[in-house]
Amino acid sequence: MIDVAMPTWFRKGLYGLYATAWCSGLSFFALKTWFVVEGEFGPVKHGWQFPALQLHGAAAFLMMITFGFLLGAHVQYCWNLGQQKKRGIVIITLSASLIVSAYLLYYIAQDDVREVVEYVHLAIGFSLPFALIAHVWKRKKKSELPTLPSMLKD
Repeated sequence: MIDVAMPTWFRKGLYGLYATAWCSGLSFFALKTWFVVEGEFGPVKHGWQFPALQLHGAAAFLMMITFGFLLGAHVQYCWNLGQQKKRGIVIITLSASLIVSAYLLYYIAQDDVREVVEYVHLAIGFSLPFALIAHVWKRKKKSELPTLPSMLKD
């Protein structure tokens, strides 16, 4: 079980995963929006646009797995302690909204609705790391936190 203080390896991996998803998502958006390449028959998508989207999708799937794990372990444990409920609710809401908007982006065919969902997904995804930073920044010193079971310690 992951309680308040996550093992360092898990926390760093989670931060790396969030950073990968964030950077690849912003890269995809920038390439799609501002970097059009002139092809033989007119404007075409930038060559790195699809690989950025693939990386973003892979990171998103792993984030969904860790999100489910954290809901069952870290969130449940901390909710019972009453620590940082508001910031935690913000992160849960943003994460769940990203999952729903990603699903909609994957399956919506109408261009006008898709564009709105794309910008909503972008805004939520852009803000999630800042909410996570605020959540982590506020945590107490490690010495004040409950200890982890010995099998999960660094």
